[in-house]
Amino acid sequence: MKRFSEWVLSRWRWLLVLFALALATGFLLTYRLGSLIPGLSLEEQRYIQAQVSGRQILDNPVFAFHKIPIYILFKLQIHSLGAYRAISGLFALGMVISGFFILKRWYSLRIATAGSLLLASAAVTLHLGRLATPEATFMLILPLFAVLTWLLATKKRKLSLLILSALIGLSLYVPGFIWLLLGLCAWQRKNLWRAIKKLPWWFRAICGLVIVLISLPLIVASSHTPQNVLLAAGLPTHLPPVGHISKNILRIPLQLFILGPKDSVRWLGQLPLLDVFSAVMLVLGVYSLRYHLSKTRPRLLVASIIIITSLIAVGGIPLTSLVPLLYVLSAGGIAFMLQQWFTVFPRNPIARAIATSLVSIAVLLVAFYATNHYFIAWPGSPATQQVFNQKL
Repeated sequence: MKRFSEWVLSRWRWLLVLFALALATGFLLTYRLGSLIPGLSLEEQRYIQAQVSGRQILDNPVFAFHKIPIYILFKLQIHSLGAYRAISGLFALGMVISGFFILKRWYSLRIATAGSLLLASAAVTLHLGRLATPEATFMLILPLFAVLTWLLATKKRKLSLLILSALIGLSLYVPGFIWLLLGLCAWQRKNLWRAIKKLPWWFRAICGLVIVLISLPLIVASSHTPQNVLLAAGLPTHLPPVGHISKNILRIPLQLFILGPKDSVRWLGQLPLLDVFSAVMLVLGVYSLRYHLSKTRPRLLVASIIIITSLIAVGGIPLTSLVPLLYVLSAGGIAFMLQQWFTVFPRNPIARAIATSLVSIAVLLVAFYATNHYFIAWPGSPATQQVFNQKL
């Protein structure tokens, strides 16, 4: 108990910030969750109705992390639209908290706070984190990324290999995530093989058994429906022509910076997915990578973005699955900008205070804009009212 108290006292500042961030994010994700829009979309209705049977989930266990909680709620006779949507909110909350830990470890408490606040209030987070659809499962990419960065840094060989085995099995239930794990294993193949050889045979057997047991439902389902393998891999059933892939690649920057998707269920009009401030910080973050690519963690981030972008290009997963990683880069842009400013004014407290204040004001203004986008403009749009007209 004394050791725990000492641990808390030595970290009280960032724990307090994390607690406040979790409360603020929880409020944004639950405020009028079932009543902001009078009904639910046809897509939500069909998805919820498809999860009332455990047999249907076993036949297609991809997105099981999202499907099983809905099935449990149904079995408990909790027929609440807010409860069904809250499942996506939990994934969004986990994404924001994981993003905080990633940014704090990479940069500082200041950058972690600013970047996490941008991510928590982002319109994309609110749209997907408050919708009863499985697309919110892609938000688990930041928790996965946080664990991967820990695996690369830890010296606990047995624990890390056991966690990696579990992650390989679990990643099969989110389209495309398995490529991130396989890419990591290929990248660290020498270190991984060296670590495996030093372990006893029975522990290696346990790791293999963990992978098999976790992936067994998907293996059984895929024996009846082979398309589940492609779905789990984040690949389309038919590879699109090169021209279509090229259009998908061009559509990524277009929707991020200029003209967003025309989807009233998930978005307002055709506004770009990124606000101006986050977009500018993203460009700075990409530029700053040139100074850090010799390090392991930036390489992991770049490799993950390339893998996700490739899957988006072939039409296997949605563009929104890339956004959480882009916000990590945006936070890196903020860190780079402040670093350059502090280099010019290394000992001027007034200049440093001005820079920090301006960034804080900009982040708060962006958060204010994004929340107004979601809570005022989007529900008041006639297009939104038209698509959210179904009953549970």
